[in-house]
Amino acid sequence: MSNGLGTIWEIPPHTKAKHEILRYYLGAWFPILASIHLRLLYVDGFAGPGEYKGGEDGSPIIALKVAQGHALKHKLTRKGMDLVFYFIEKEEARYQNLERKVAEFKPQLPSNFRIEPRHASFKEIFDSILSQIEEQNKQLAPSFVFIDPFGPTGFPMSLINRLAQQPRSEVLITFNYQSLNEWFLQDPRKYKYLDELYGSDVWRRALQIADPDQKEEYLMNAYQKALESLGWKGLPFRMVNKQNQTQYYLFFATRSWRGMLAMKQAMWNAAPTGDFQYFDLIDPQQQHLFDKELYDEEYCKELANQLYLSYRGQNIEKPALIENDVAWHPICIGRHLTRALRILEYESTPPRITNVELPSGRGRRRMTYAEDCIITFAP
Repeated sequence: MSNGLGTIWEIPPHTKAKHEILRYYLGAWFPILASIHLRLLYVDGFAGPGEYKGGEDGSPIIALKVAQGHALKHKLTRKGMDLVFYFIEKEEARYQNLERKVAEFKPQLPSNFRIEPRHASFKEIFDSILSQIEEQNKQLAPSFVFIDPFGPTGFPMSLINRLAQQPRSEVLITFNYQSLNEWFLQDPRKYKYLDELYGSDVWRRALQIADPDQKEEYLMNAYQKALESLGWKGLPFRMVNKQNQTQYYLFFATRSWRGMLAMKQAMWNAAPTGDFQYFDLIDPQQQHLFDKELYDEEYCKELANQLYLSYRGQNIEKPALIENDVAWHPICIGRHLTRALRILEYESTPPRITNVELPSGRGRRRMTYAEDCIITFAP
């Protein structure tokens, strides 16, 4: 779906927020994976023209700039390193504009950045990529696949399932709920596309739900469960337009605790209160500091209670808490762990943390928790 916008269009506020999430996440993804792998694959499945009317960068250029200007660029350009960027765009005029934008930027890029623009549908190109890998009985390089269409078609669950079989794959999907609700649910001729989208007819139960909020919740939960059934863990982010209606959801799916933690940090950056929602009606410059602090404290208390119930009477290394508890928590990130540990050690009566030990007999500063510390929880 081209959405009738022409070749280049004005960038809406929720797209800016989406791009901030993408920019933040790729800033973590590139160096983490480049530290342990010599080949990385970034796929932009609905790449667009590469720019907006106001001169803002499209997602392909954002990805290139994040990699090209990264503070840890030496990891991305080390000997033997290969970064592959697939930019896929079906619309002819948009593809030509994208090619021009990429050609303008390409001279600034390191020689190991390989750009593969493709004028075709995401389904066609990615099916071909996966088929080659499958036929050779090989594994896809660590991959981040950004699927950002205008509507709910062109990325069937059967294709997403094949991506999920690759052990080092991640996906960020723009799930256009407004289009699905207004155009596809109302037209039985389009039901087959929703069967493809979900990989089953599970969505059809929504046809019997009259309450619009309950219908939306059911459809979103069903899609997240479909992704998680493939072996990933999922995380949704809601985008709300100026009419105070859900425009779309971003669905992130991964097997990596580091990836999940980094994406949550990216989403916190876009939605400072931690509700993982962005509203076009709200000035993004407003910080809502009081609300942010209030929400933060509630999340920290919840995490503190969860940790104590899980580890009472045990000695636990801090990295295990980050990997097993914080990363997979639906909301919390690293700063919440520090606050939660302080609540347990200094504000609980009696203290629920009785000792914090550093290896090699190193001294410890009060109220700090070094990355390699061992924490003793009270019985």
